[in-house]
Order: sequence, then structure tokens, then C-alpha cells
Amino acid sequence: MSYLKRKPRKLADGSVQSYWYKCEAYRDDKGRPRERVLEYLGTNPNVRNFPLDPPLARKVAAVVAEPRSPIDMRAKLKGLGLEVPFLPKQLLFLNTPPLRRLALRVE
Repeated sequence: MSYLKRKPRKLADGSVQSYWYKCEAYRDDKGRPRERVLEYLGTNPNVRNFPLDPPLARKVAAVVAEPRSPIDMRAKLKGLGLEVPFLPKQLLFLNTPPLRRLALRVE
């Protein structure tokens, strides 16, 4: 079973920044409880970037173009193979021109 873990870090200016991780609990070979980081989520756990190949990007563009409720957006993305664990508020396409990579940013 996975869970979210927040790690606060103190910055040079004295402010505190939170970093989020998706973690999993398990027991090692000696039976001691341990924790494994599955994914780094950045400073906001409700923002995910999904890399897209061009055929999938066309299908996702149809979902982004139409106004939908968050529940419908999540269901449509799940149907396309993109598992979003929270209700999306906003969908954005990201394009990195020199590398020609497409991504979907879900907030």
C-alpha cells in the first residue's frame, strides 16, 4: 500500500519548503519495517506530468478541448491509460521544442 510523505526542508533564506514523495512500507529480509520511495512528486503532490507519444497526444487533445467536469476528465484519462489519483482541476499540454517531447500536466 502506498502513501504520501512530506519532507520539509529549510531553505537558505530561512523559509521552509515541502517536498512530497509517494512511498511504500515493506519489511526487509530480517523482518524490520522499512520505507521505499516509489516516486518523487515535487513541491505539490497534486501536479503530475505524463509523457505522451504523438498518437496518444491526439486522443488526449480531444479530452482537453471539451469542457468537462473533473470526474469526467479523470474517467476519460483513465480510459486512455493515464491513471490520475486525484480530481484534476486543469489539464495543460507541455512541449519542449528542442527535444520535441510532449507531456500532459495535470493539476
